[in-house]
Amino acid sequence: MANTFNGMVVENVAREGFKAFLKALTPLGVFSTDLSADIAQQGTVVNTRVVPASSAAVDLLTNDTASGDREHTNIITATTTTAVPVTLNQQPITGFELTDYDMGRIASGVMADTKDKIIANKAYAVAHYVLKYCFNLIIPGTYTNTAAFTGAASAFDMDDVVDMADAAQQLGWNADDGKNYLVLDSSYYAALKKDNAIQDLSASGIPVVQNGQLPKLDMFNVLSAPVIRDATTAYDATNYVRGWMCRPSAMAIAMRQVPCQDSNAMMEVRTMSDPESGATLVMRAWYSPRYAKSFWTFETLFGAAAAQVAALSVIKSQ
Repeated sequence: MANTFNGMVVENVAREGFKAFLKALTPLGVFSTDLSADIAQQGTVVNTRVVPASSAAVDLLTNDTASGDREHTNIITATTTTAVPVTLNQQPITGFELTDYDMGRIASGVMADTKDKIIANKAYAVAHYVLKYCFNLIIPGTYTNTAAFTGAASAFDMDDVVDMADAAQQLGWNADDGKNYLVLDSSYYAALKKDNAIQDLSASGIPVVQNGQLPKLDMFNVLSAPVIRDATTAYDATNYVRGWMCRPSAMAIAMRQVPCQDSNAMMEVRTMSDPESGATLVMRAWYSPRYAKSFWTFETLFGAAAAQVAALSVIKSQ
């Protein structure tokens, strides 16, 4: 009976926590990731591979046949993926406690709204740490392309998105492969939603007033990432980063399962991994008869590194 009871508690807590974790990590999908449920020790180096932009096309007659180049050396160029070493050196963890009464309610499927929020907020806190760490790496000193946009949120509109798309194509980005992203602080995202060129359904075909979401604009998949303002390096008075346009190769991120030293001492150790993205969260639980409480933690092990700096251009407020 006890095993069934604990199993139901575990299922409900895991479901609520992992759902919040995955939702919060959505902005990381714009980068190259090597996420896995494999076990790894802290300090392990994972080589995440990024694919560069193609070399420029050349004219067949003037650059190949006419010059006597029968080996096509001006046409056939190697496409070499780059291994970016990522050290798994970050292990965010947070936890909460449940009384016997709490566990009974969760096991029966009756979860008070407050408990739902506590579980979701704890899992979100781990994801927030991951996002903040990665976003802190995005500074003009590293990503040295000319800023994609410089100005206040109130001046940011669809015309600027079009100009950014033009700049991206001049950098050699493929406009048609669906891998171009525009990640914005919430104030810049809101500015786009206010733009009449977008808000007018008859002109844009975008029901932004109805659902509050922006779909693909020009060549960019658009995401709002309020966490940008919590990333100190990205949002301080020196760098003024409020977002960026990018391709996946701009950053490499790796995530792994945290090993448990003694699973027998735990009431539960569960590794949750998303089959699509590989994003991994570990949940642990143990019980204290003395306090008649169970203690739960969410954690993950990850690392990140700047990759192809030409694949990202920042948006600055000044």
